[in-house]
Amino acid sequence: MARAGRGSKKTTSVLWGLAVLSFVIGATLIGAARLRENDFPPEAVKGVVSVPDSAPPKTSPEPTSQKPASSDPMPEKWVRVALIIDDVGFSLSAARQLAEVKIPVTWSIIPYQAYSLASLKLAKEKGIPAMLHLPMEAEVDRPGLKFQVNLEMEPETVRTFVRQAVKSLPGVIGLNNHRGSRATSTPKVMEAVLAETKAQGLLFVDSWTSGKSVGYATAIRMGVPALKNEVFLDHDLDPAAMKKALERAYSIARRKGSVVVIGHIRPETLRFLKALSEMPAKDVKWVTVPEIIRQSSGPGQGGVSP
Repeated sequence: MARAGRGSKKTTSVLWGLAVLSFVIGATLIGAARLRENDFPPEAVKGVVSVPDSAPPKTSPEPTSQKPASSDPMPEKWVRVALIIDDVGFSLSAARQLAEVKIPVTWSIIPYQAYSLASLKLAKEKGIPAMLHLPMEAEVDRPGLKFQVNLEMEPETVRTFVRQAVKSLPGVIGLNNHRGSRATSTPKVMEAVLAETKAQGLLFVDSWTSGKSVGYATAIRMGVPALKNEVFLDHDLDPAAMKKALERAYSIARRKGSVVVIGHIRPETLRFLKALSEMPAKDVKWVTVPEIIRQSSGPGQGGVSP
């Protein structure tokens, strides 16, 4: 009987040991499962979690007529600057240097000078638009000077003078006044100049050498494609002054969309333009006079008359 009791006690101890071992194994497995669940990296659950509150709200679908968004950056808003260089024709060497300027430029050539025709030929070879730089009477002139449009001329004489000057430079696309503060302020003179300009199929740029000029307004009224200068680049030949003048031109262009600037074929100006070619303003598109005429519409600065 004693031996049987000891056997029962041994069996009971074994069963209790197995039960405890089973409990420990089960607890270990459950803990391991929870640990694996908590150890998932964020990337593993991106596809199934909800969108966080910080995400931007969805927008309504775009109209079907709109093109799909491009990955390319949006183009910048360009402003147009047309630069005219006056007084070409006195020096062929200077004209050759001007032809090397990288930004688009429109040349204005003085008629009847030693290198007027040679400069025009060079411009044509380089694809540079050229205008006639028409000499006109200034306030400082004595009356009746030859080789320019002056107040003593009759309207038909003015027209003949303009016609012959245009003929001396075949292929010019328009004209602007050289000096002319007195002539451009006289309606009768400008009506004659612009009547011939229109008859020749040319455009007109008012150099605006006088605040009294009626040239641009008369051109618009007469239906002549016209522009008006707003900034002289090299009134002061100091590079800092030219930079300041150019910044003023940029400011006008950013406000109005375009601007016309006039410079002169001087050594200091040529050096400034060569340096400018290497550091153009990011929002500025340099254009020629014909381009700014074609790209504009309606009267007003940079516009074409109806």
